[in-house]
Amino acid sequence: MSFPLGPFPVSERLRFRLPSSNDAAFYHQLMNEPDYIRFIADHGIKTEEDAANYIKNKTLARFAAHGVGLWILDLKPSLTPVGVCGLVVRKELKYPDLGFAFLEDHRGKGFGREAGQSVLDFVTRELKLRTLCAITHPENVRSANLLKKLGFEPDGQRHLAEIGTTSNYYEWKLRYVESGLA
Repeated sequence: MSFPLGPFPVSERLRFRLPSSNDAAFYHQLMNEPDYIRFIADHGIKTEEDAANYIKNKTLARFAAHGVGLWILDLKPSLTPVGVCGLVVRKELKYPDLGFAFLEDHRGKGFGREAGQSVLDFVTRELKLRTLCAITHPENVRSANLLKKLGFEPDGQRHLAEIGTTSNYYEWKLRYVESGLA
């Protein structure tokens, strides 16, 4: 599954952009927060150099291969990075996976819902997708609640070899009445 790179989602308070090696300090901070390690993964990012390599070899490689990935979210107007949000294409899943993570100081401020809705609007308008999925750690109640607010519905669990664990699985389907396509 591959999509053309660009344009990017748009939101009122957040700017979506591709990551670069200049974001190594941000990635290092985000990927070492306790909730990120507990609920997403420990990618072994111990230094900013590790983070720069991760950006190049994992994040940007996903954009190159699929045209989508996890965009950096900068807070407007300061353009300070506060999180990531976007689509992850996984071999084991039928649909692209909506993913997101935010620095602890920027959680609970509605950024997750705003970014998630912006991605949903983008995928229906630009990519013409009608279904997405999402996975969460079974104990990640905040992410599960956000997915439900965005219109995702629980659909059991999936064990993904790629991440080596069982996750709660959700699906989102475009509702034609909401989209004006009725």
